[in-house]
Amino acid sequence: MFTTKIIFFLYFIAHITSSSSSSSLSSSTTMATKPGYKTTPGSTILVTGSSGFVGARLVEILLERNAKKIICFDIAPPSPALLARFTKAASGNSSKFQIFAGMQDGNLTNKESVLKAFGSSGTTIDIVYHIAALVGPFHDYDKYMEVNYHGTMHIIEACKANKVPRLVFSSSPSTRFTGGDIEGLREDQMEIPDKFLAMYAQTKAYAEKEVHKACDPTNGFFTISVAPHQVYGPHDPLFMPALLETAGSGKLRVFGKGENKISVCHVDNYCHGLICGADVLEKDSKALAKFYIITDGPEQFFWKILNEGVVAMGFKDLFQKFHYPIWFLMAVAHVANGLGWILNKKFKLNPFNVKMLTIHRYFSIENSIRDLKYEPVVTFEDGWKSNIEWHKKHWLPGYLERTASGKGSVIANIGSKKGD
Repeated sequence: MFTTKIIFFLYFIAHITSSSSSSSLSSSTTMATKPGYKTTPGSTILVTGSSGFVGARLVEILLERNAKKIICFDIAPPSPALLARFTKAASGNSSKFQIFAGMQDGNLTNKESVLKAFGSSGTTIDIVYHIAALVGPFHDYDKYMEVNYHGTMHIIEACKANKVPRLVFSSSPSTRFTGGDIEGLREDQMEIPDKFLAMYAQTKAYAEKEVHKACDPTNGFFTISVAPHQVYGPHDPLFMPALLETAGSGKLRVFGKGENKISVCHVDNYCHGLICGADVLEKDSKALAKFYIITDGPEQFFWKILNEGVVAMGFKDLFQKFHYPIWFLMAVAHVANGLGWILNKKFKLNPFNVKMLTIHRYFSIENSIRDLKYEPVVTFEDGWKSNIEWHKKHWLPGYLERTASGKGSVIANIGSKKGD
């Protein structure tokens, strides 16, 4: 292609100059109208949870899609490696992002900390992506409420005080879970229940309701909730590492028959879905104050795709091992819950986790395709393959080194009271 352009340039200079200018303009115009690319260019954007798995990748993609400036807000300061990622995404211009981190400057539970970040840009913030949350089943209710609910209220108040027009809230399908199978349902077929399986889901649901209640098209404030299901991809700090580490230790077994299906979502697809959500936030949009789920599309057999990663790391095939019966797992999980209550400790094996690893959890994304104009930017086949390759290159060597030196697991203390 390059050689062809050179030849045409040599023979038809005037013609090709005119044509390339028109082509470039046309390409730029086309890109600006594509879902996921409309609101980002030239915008000042605040991202909470910017040091986390999804938040960090979102910052990168926003920079790559020509955001004017990104305000990064997270209680965890970005590592040197993450700062390098941001700088690369900004084409070397580190002035395109500003960091607010730590207990004083990046604390979602501190209203003054939030307001300080909102007032930092010297101009109106165009979009807020609220990604930060306290996740997992291992914390106390008050802490979930403090971060997930009250922290969200601080974001809503700051948006209104600073006349931010668009708020995209990162929610969770678990806000609709009741404990039974979910097989291909749309968002409008799943109501928020009266009772929740987990405190995380409960407090996220409370926050989501407030985000939708705050939507005020008359005064130019538009909100939406967008959720992924089982995010995976490069730099994943928990999902794949936790399961692979358990498999490497020989402790992981297939739960039940291993035939349950789930929806999964490559991190790039979720970030693209969030941006698609922002793109439709305008007056009279049918997506205002609604909840949408983003996935890779077709459902997958959970244990099958996990086993592909396990075998790729050189660990024993899970399907060649004895499977744990579900009734047995639930009995042990309830005993662990009781013991945890007595010892004031939370164990990883609990009824919620057993359910999540054994029920069907897959969703229709037809509403997101229709209302947000969302389409996956990464296919599952390509995304899962690259996910396995990334963990084999970046996670496996560290795991093998820790195992050989007897340093133990880097996830062993997840759920402990210490350090909460």
